[in-house]
Amino acid sequence: MWPDISYAVSRLASYTANPSLQHISVLKRVLRYLKGTKEYGITYQARATLDNNLFYSFADAAYANCNDHKSTSGYIFLVAGGAIMWRSKKQTVITLSSTEAEYVALSESGCKACWLRNLSEELRFPQDRLTEIKGDNIGAIAMVWNLQFHKQSKHIATKWHWICDLIQFGIVWAESCRDLEQTTNALTKALTCQKHKKHTTEMGLATV
Repeated sequence: MWPDISYAVSRLASYTANPSLQHISVLKRVLRYLKGTKEYGITYQARATLDNNLFYSFADAAYANCNDHKSTSGYIFLVAGGAIMWRSKKQTVITLSSTEAEYVALSESGCKACWLRNLSEELRFPQDRLTEIKGDNIGAIAMVWNLQFHKQSKHIATKWHWICDLIQFGIVWAESCRDLEQTTNALTKALTCQKHKKHTTEMGLATV
């Protein structure tokens, strides 16, 4: 699924069993969008630096949507100005705040970062530096870096705390970014036309 329509399609998929006229109307908008962007594709550009760090990641989550009160998380990996991996999905783990939902998204992104690092090493492109993961929730970033916050998050499954181990072992690096710079917003929530265009351009989507 293309990253620019990932969120819309995942939301519509929730109503396939009993769609309403409103959902059909939204589906038509998606189809019109696809018709207007059929010449688009993911493009890549030569890197300005010569190091072997091929990719970096954004991770985000939208906490408890108004329909089923489930959070939507997403991550995207970019290389040479284009997307190479992305995912948008409803979280199956129960979280009690937006901070915890974002924490889970960071952990999922860290898992995929490990997989990509192993793959790039097998292809003889070992990563010279830590893989950077950017999130826009200051609380979630604090949880990742400071183990003392785990006293307030014991109810979160142990596997989601793996992101902390990845940081301690020097595999990934998590840092905060402003919401306006969070490319993954296009995978987790509805955006205005201007914001959607900005983030899809950052993903490398352009006329080919």
